[in-house]
Amino acid sequence: MPHVMERLYSAEMDFGCYDGEQRLTYMLATIPRSGSTYCAIRLWQTGLLGAPMEYLNFRFVGDILRRLDYVPHLAGEISEAGIAKYWGDIKRLRTSPNGVFGYKMFGVNYMEISRRVPGFLRQIVPDYVIYLTRRDLIGQAMSYSRAQRSRRWFAGMPDTPEVRYDFEHIKQCISSIEDQKSSWERMFAITGVRPIHICYEDLLADSAGVIRALLLDMGIPPEPADELAIPLIERQTDGVSREWRDRFAEDSARELAISAVTDE
Repeated sequence: MPHVMERLYSAEMDFGCYDGEQRLTYMLATIPRSGSTYCAIRLWQTGLLGAPMEYLNFRFVGDILRRLDYVPHLAGEISEAGIAKYWGDIKRLRTSPNGVFGYKMFGVNYMEISRRVPGFLRQIVPDYVIYLTRRDLIGQAMSYSRAQRSRRWFAGMPDTPEVRYDFEHIKQCISSIEDQKSSWERMFAITGVRPIHICYEDLLADSAGVIRALLLDMGIPPEPADELAIPLIERQTDGVSREWRDRFAEDSARELAISAVTDE
């Protein structure tokens, strides 16, 4: 049975061939391990907010590239000439019936596009930006550390190797997350974008309320719609996370105490 992530990019999840005028587009700007896939699926399930997945992360969407008859390079990219046509195909297939199209973007993918095909950036300028972050920086960094070293980014993937707790690597992940947040926020300032900021924890606590507020902020009537049967991925929470959090707190306290003694 295919993993949920494979299904999310398959033909069974397409809305159909949308040929009307688009009402609006939005970008879900985010950072790894911030709950972005959970958020994207929640938005998608409404039937009103498109299907905001990682269509421009070319190293990740090889299946959908091949399904649409684009042949990716070994690095997972498609040719510059094919990008605009591919984008048009994606918008036709993944725009919801009310004319809304969304896509998810990590900062590293945005910067890669700006380097490789800067002219294409004009074609993906959204009407709105939803900026998703996570308050629990330690939890995010631990999840990031596990994913990077196991090379498994979603729960339920087969043959996921175990990885050991690594205090220094988790600290590196904290720095990386903070750097990526700063990069997005500089980009917003430079381009004059005022994003709609939401937090993963708020979405978990009250997804209906958060999404209703988003719809109102974007001027989309929160009209009744049949909720789509888009499958959620498993949440990656387990006893290992709790153990790592305790060890990280102990190691951080020890490091701080050593630093205080050294500074005396």
